[in-house]
Amino acid sequence: MKKILVGIDGSSRGTRALHWAARRANREGAKLVLLSVVDPKMAKEAGVELDEVRDAAEKILYAGRDFAIGRYENVQVEMRTAEGEVVENIVDAAAGCDLIVLGSHHGVSVGDTIGAAKPLRVAVSAAVPTAIVPADWAEDYDGVGVVVGIDPDGSTKQAIDFAVSEAIATSQPLRLITGWGLPAWISKPAEALGGGLGPVGEQYQARLDALAAQLRATHDGLDVRGHAVEGPSPTRVLQGYAKTRGVLVLGTRSRAALGRALFGSVTHSTLLNLTIPTVIVPQG
Repeated sequence: MKKILVGIDGSSRGTRALHWAARRANREGAKLVLLSVVDPKMAKEAGVELDEVRDAAEKILYAGRDFAIGRYENVQVEMRTAEGEVVENIVDAAAGCDLIVLGSHHGVSVGDTIGAAKPLRVAVSAAVPTAIVPADWAEDYDGVGVVVGIDPDGSTKQAIDFAVSEAIATSQPLRLITGWGLPAWISKPAEALGGGLGPVGEQYQARLDALAAQLRATHDGLDVRGHAVEGPSPTRVLQGYAKTRGVLVLGTRSRAALGRALFGSVTHSTLLNLTIPTVIVPQG
């Protein structure tokens, strides 16, 4: 990883993203690219002069640079400003970068939850992975393990590749998780009629076991196991399993215009209830 783009705006959300990204850049020897976007429309609606917003954005960038260099003296920092719609500018600025890092205010207030849809829109629009850091993430928190959500059909190759690299770089265990099952109002009648779901779970588990064995054979020393977990929804399964881990990795295919509007249901639900830093990886 050579370049990490960080969106900062002077808020606590941007500060958390910068903390997380700076630590990662130091670990991987990557350059930090700090981006502050000035939206003329938002400035006008707020009744603020555009030059004042530009000056504020520049001060935010210098403060971010000073923090990163002060904390990690060997990290190189590049500063950029852009004007226009925030999401479009972040996606455009990601060209040539390997990762986007954004903060989320989800759960802080209703207003923040609505406004923090921007990180989600970036995640499903960008051509590179997007890491979203939750509102209550603390710099001294280190959960153990990398979790990657596996689609039941197994079509999450790029997400798996990212998760494997993350596990190897941090010397942490990797867990492959598939959430499966039916809502109670469907599954209970199925059980009553003799249509047990046990064999379905066994099939998913067998696929994960095979995938884990393949990854162990390819990456010597990698601690990787798979778990097919029955639950009311894939989102709840992933959140329940990952809440004490270090990072959650998900795949998305939502780069089309329709996907940008509707989002993937699991990705959408997970980011609306963020518990740990989560990386959204675009799939081929």
